[in-house]
Amino acid sequence: MNNLIKLFLGVTAMASAMEANAGILRGSVIDKKTGEPIIGATITVAGTNIGAITDYDGNYEINVPDGEEYEIEVRYVSYKNLVLENIKVKGETINNIELEEESVVLGGIEVVASLNRESENFLLLEQKKSVLSRQAVGAKELSRKGVSDAEGAVQKISGISKQEGVKNVFVRGLGDRYNTTMLNGFPIPSEDPEYKNISLSFFDTDVIQSVGVNKVFSASGAGDAAGAVIDIQSKELIGQELLEVGGSFGVNTQTVNKPFLIQDGTNYLGISGKTRPGNNYETVYGFKNSLDPSQISFNPDHSYSVAAGNKFYVGEDLNPLNVLLLANYSQSNSFTDEIVRNTTTDGTIYQDQEGKKYERNISQMIMGNVSYMMKDNSEIAYNLMMIHSNSQYVADYLGQNSIFESSDRNYGFMRRQQANDNMLLVNQLLSKWTLSEKWKLNAGVSYNYISGNEPDRRINYLSETSTEDIYNPTRGTGSQQRYFSELKEHDINFKAEAVFSLPDKFENTSNLVFGYTGRMVNDNFEANQYDLLPMSLPNISLDGLKLDSYFNQTSLDNGDFAPSLGESKYEVNKLINTVYAEATYRLTQSLTGNIGVRMDYVDMDINYNIYGGTNGKRGIDKPFILPSLNLKYDVAEKHTVRLGLSRTYTLPQSKEISPFRYVSVNFRSQGNKNLKPSDNYNADLKWDFYPSAGEVISIGAFYKLIKNPISRIEIASAGGYLSYENISDHATAAGVEFELRKDIFRHTAADASHKLNFGLNGAYTYTMAKVDIATDKSGSQLEGAAPFIGNADLSYQYKRNDFGLTGTIVCSYFSDRVYTIGTNGYNDIIEKGIPTLDIVLGGQINKHLSIDLKMKNLINPSYQLIREASAGNNDRTILNDYTKGRNFSIGLTYKF
Repeated sequence: MNNLIKLFLGVTAMASAMEANAGILRGSVIDKKTGEPIIGATITVAGTNIGAITDYDGNYEINVPDGEEYEIEVRYVSYKNLVLENIKVKGETINNIELEEESVVLGGIEVVASLNRESENFLLLEQKKSVLSRQAVGAKELSRKGVSDAEGAVQKISGISKQEGVKNVFVRGLGDRYNTTMLNGFPIPSEDPEYKNISLSFFDTDVIQSVGVNKVFSASGAGDAAGAVIDIQSKELIGQELLEVGGSFGVNTQTVNKPFLIQDGTNYLGISGKTRPGNNYETVYGFKNSLDPSQISFNPDHSYSVAAGNKFYVGEDLNPLNVLLLANYSQSNSFTDEIVRNTTTDGTIYQDQEGKKYERNISQMIMGNVSYMMKDNSEIAYNLMMIHSNSQYVADYLGQNSIFESSDRNYGFMRRQQANDNMLLVNQLLSKWTLSEKWKLNAGVSYNYISGNEPDRRINYLSETSTEDIYNPTRGTGSQQRYFSELKEHDINFKAEAVFSLPDKFENTSNLVFGYTGRMVNDNFEANQYDLLPMSLPNISLDGLKLDSYFNQTSLDNGDFAPSLGESKYEVNKLINTVYAEATYRLTQSLTGNIGVRMDYVDMDINYNIYGGTNGKRGIDKPFILPSLNLKYDVAEKHTVRLGLSRTYTLPQSKEISPFRYVSVNFRSQGNKNLKPSDNYNADLKWDFYPSAGEVISIGAFYKLIKNPISRIEIASAGGYLSYENISDHATAAGVEFELRKDIFRHTAADASHKLNFGLNGAYTYTMAKVDIATDKSGSQLEGAAPFIGNADLSYQYKRNDFGLTGTIVCSYFSDRVYTIGTNGYNDIIEKGIPTLDIVLGGQINKHLSIDLKMKNLINPSYQLIREASAGNNDRTILNDYTKGRNFSIGLTYKF
């Protein structure tokens, strides 16, 4: 970091000396026919690397020596290149540019990486040009729709939804284990031992340039995927310089005008106290955090951010050096009244509680990007990202549960306090080298570090006595518990890829690619479970409840409770070496093919020692040969058909293959050491129609055959018990997807523009697996697979000089889906479908100040999990039921 600061200061001094006699060339680039601004066009001084990329409004600005004449080159995908000669710069010079659309069929697979992938139009043009079927959401679309993170971003793409209570998304009916998440083309690990992929909510839109979703696979992509590869592209500097600050303030309607409970031990930054008792825990009460939460009366959501960047020119060739720094902080709060139930196989309810849950989420992010481009278009870039996230809650539950010891109705009170304190540190070094006219080399290395902590989870059960409203501490393992867990993961990745350009009869977009990637992952997980077994049973009232009055050093000395410790550990070492080769060739004017083969050699070792005496080893040592074929056929200038065929695989997650047991409010889960990898066979067919720039109509169909599919299942046992199995010898997933982006009207005048556009996408997905141990032998949907998903948005955009206004209505819906497959007498647990409605308003007040207003979850639907009894009656039991509240926020951004 010190060297980076020195480089920054040195280059700043060099740039300051150079800019002493600098002139400024600025202006806008528009479509000659429509008058619309063109976003992401490149403007360069001929023979140099001095240049700029147009911003959201089509504006550009270039610093050049004053008093000289220049030749300016203007380029943009699907537009005719333009050369402007004898442009004299004197002081501040204005030069507006009009580009004409070029009537050619786009056919290649490569797009210049330095272009602006924040623009909706550019991403759509990139999608049009690619041989593979791809979709992406850029920063501009995220802002227009009021999306706050990468998780929300991918849900705006057809066929993708999120299951409530599960961190990650489902793509084409396939959940976390069947997807892969990347950052700038490198895989990144998960912060949570429950998941394969990092939570996408980690990535705030402040750091996102675009989010790409690749549902079709090629040899150069990831092999461990069947749903999609989700690739987050981090921000780069767009334009000459940037300095802006922003902040927002908001509320959740269910947190207003009521007390809000905050657990002890977590500060304003979300850093939780992680101190564990020492080895003398049986005699010294070493828990630092209180069992009694504090109470506040007003609990607003808020955030603030700062971004700074500059473009410098280095050396005799004036090669551009871009530096960008971002930082933000955010806090959000929510409250839910919920119902929690569980049943036996015949529908008898043994858990029936009402809960009040107070939840707070805090995150901070620091991101830096430095990129240097050389005259031959070679480039080297370094990305640094640190994200800290804390999710904490206090939840009180009152009602019936078989764990309570009261003899008549098993009635009692439970308080659960939990914090997940996670940190991700990313270092990436990426490079692109032009070795010759035909040879290019792409190479890079990344190091990721994850620290995932669940520090001092506090669970306390109190059983009602024969006297109403008087309670005793419940006895038994897990009834009075403090729990500490920590996941540390080191993840190192290498890649090197050589690209050889092949001549063809058309635009010379054909090439051969040879590559290697290597990934070394080390997971270390440790959990300490302290049970504080009550030896005396004091009478406790819930009115003014103070659990610290019982659990303290004095009570320990008096023998009122007896501590015990259970320790669990597992370690996973994973080494994946990959080689691949693929060829992209334009066979005719209309037909382009991509064919390749990939070999992943997986060496995965798992060592576990689980509390209760379960210990052992497990390993996977296997090569996977993965062929792929992708074809793109341009039926006409604006009509394209794509076909994709591939084979991929799915590894069990570290936690799923280690027999570690995790306890939640109403379920327990445990891994299965006998899990096997899945083999996936994928077919995809898609037709795209591009009526004009920014518009598309797409219809696609897909089919997947999954051998040895892995799924979460429910085992018949007291307390609700989930596990993981290769549920069948095969499963299928098939469906159709639809997307429409259409301008309803568009008008551009000399000083103002209006635009109203509509977006709609939807997917129908059929999934089926016949599970031998399932209650329903005829077959079941796959876990988390919603048969129908739909998204729609209507946006109005107005701009007049430096003033702008954007308003968007966003709707979404998913249908009922399987939450957990029921086995051994249990029926499936079903998550009920819900609609959502958001309204987002944004205003550009002037050149410097902008404002946005977000109204989210306006319908405020009820989230429900239900299960039908299987003993001859048709009664449905609601297992979980709550609403999340409406969110309102206002934000301001000032750009210097």
